[in-house]
Amino acid sequence: MSTLFSQKSVDTSSRVTGSILIVISLLIVIGVNILNAKYNAVINRTLVFLLILLTVKCIHNKYIRNILAIVLLIPVAADVTLQLYAWNNFNSAFSYGFALSVLNTTSGEASSMLGLYWRDCLIFVALSALFIYTANTGAWPVAPRFRRWPGIVLGLTVFAFFAQAWQHQLRKSNVESLTQRVVQATPVSTAKVFMQAVEDISVVANIGNNIPDYKITLSDTGIDNYVLIIGESERTANMGIYGYQRDTTPELVKQQSQLLLFRNAVTPAPVTIMAVPLAITADTVKARDPHKYGDNVINIANKAGYDTSWFSRQGKGGAHNNVITGIAMNARQHEWVDGGYDEDLLPLLNDALKKPGKKIIVLHLYGSHEPACRRFPASESVLKGGSEADDCYDNSVRYTDKVMGKIFAALDNSRSSVMYFSDHGLVRDPQRSVVYSHGGVNPPREALHIPMFIWYSHQVDSKNKFTGDYTTPWSADDVNTLAELWLGIHRQGEPVNSVQSWLSGYNKNVSVLDTTGKLYDWGNIR
Repeated sequence: MSTLFSQKSVDTSSRVTGSILIVISLLIVIGVNILNAKYNAVINRTLVFLLILLTVKCIHNKYIRNILAIVLLIPVAADVTLQLYAWNNFNSAFSYGFALSVLNTTSGEASSMLGLYWRDCLIFVALSALFIYTANTGAWPVAPRFRRWPGIVLGLTVFAFFAQAWQHQLRKSNVESLTQRVVQATPVSTAKVFMQAVEDISVVANIGNNIPDYKITLSDTGIDNYVLIIGESERTANMGIYGYQRDTTPELVKQQSQLLLFRNAVTPAPVTIMAVPLAITADTVKARDPHKYGDNVINIANKAGYDTSWFSRQGKGGAHNNVITGIAMNARQHEWVDGGYDEDLLPLLNDALKKPGKKIIVLHLYGSHEPACRRFPASESVLKGGSEADDCYDNSVRYTDKVMGKIFAALDNSRSSVMYFSDHGLVRDPQRSVVYSHGGVNPPREALHIPMFIWYSHQVDSKNKFTGDYTTPWSADDVNTLAELWLGIHRQGEPVNSVQSWLSGYNKNVSVLDTTGKLYDWGNIR
């Protein structure tokens, strides 16, 4: 009797200990994830972690149980440790930059860092031991006949995450990979930024290693300095030079006699990471081929002997930037400016202009990207009297116009030209909490109609200028072709055209892609 009572007491004590350890482990995962994640992500990650613990605890074979505990629970301990590291040392989430730094760290640097952050190493070891001990402590949490259920529920949960991510790919956006979306909902969510960093390193290397063997000839354009400006989220509907009632583009209006203004330019896609690579590479809307990313404006300008520079206010890494970064990295000078405003690119531009010889300088602006109120200094809040959203957006457009004016002033006493296009437009919907937003699936015209122009300085001979209004519907999918002619570069075996002759003969059925990759005819979009 006493033996039986003792056994029951041990079982009860073991069960209580096991339950306490599960609760402690869950509280750790919840507490760390709640620092930066939204509540639904915290719930998903906690649920998956609980199911992993229960699945492992229900395995009778000790050898198999511990192998699975090591494989499944140590990565969770690493995830928690990395999140705590970022929060404790930088008061931020573990992000792409941290992952890229880890992947690019040498063995010597890693050794030094481990010595510096030894406390984080101890946390990782302690968490790994706790989770594995929890998986091995206490009676099985379910009746023997139900031991398979935690594993089945875990499998169904992960499958549901994949189904949800796949549905998102089809209906909204396929920019991020399916696996990354699923991992984001699990207790190893930091793996997502590592996956993105690995992908980005591969993309950058691929673009750098797949440069075509260009066979080209050059013609004299009478221009020495070329500045290609890639705008951001600029709507023609909010630009005075395109007929908007507010005075948002006074500098462009002053320069109108020096402009070739495209009245009907169309972006190839409504988001930056799709639109910019399609614009400045040989990849096309109707025949997508990432292998063509290496055939781009920068690489062919390098081949032609131009000095090339790329200065950006955009992000450098992540699924929304990696291809663009890969192209930019092939410029002989490249720099990303964090913080500040678009005019902070101008000192870099001025330095690049001092170099002798022909050159192309790319400026990638932050433009009017939402939230637009953060895209210009408070002193540039000139337009008032409308809604907050409209005033913010219109002032961002006017600020971009002011930056343009400074660029024109810097170039006007030299043989220079500027080509500008916005990556895409935005949708304006006053009924939404975010009034100005990106287009997505089945985007409307306002998200696709973009400003585009070529400006010539007074020092460029009139015979080398093509100015006025260009009204033919034109796809920014062809920026790369137009830019080559603008630079005076001609591919062997192709007709030798000027900008004017090529545009005069332009007759294309303009098509666009939405964020799922679906193709639309511009003429059918409203």
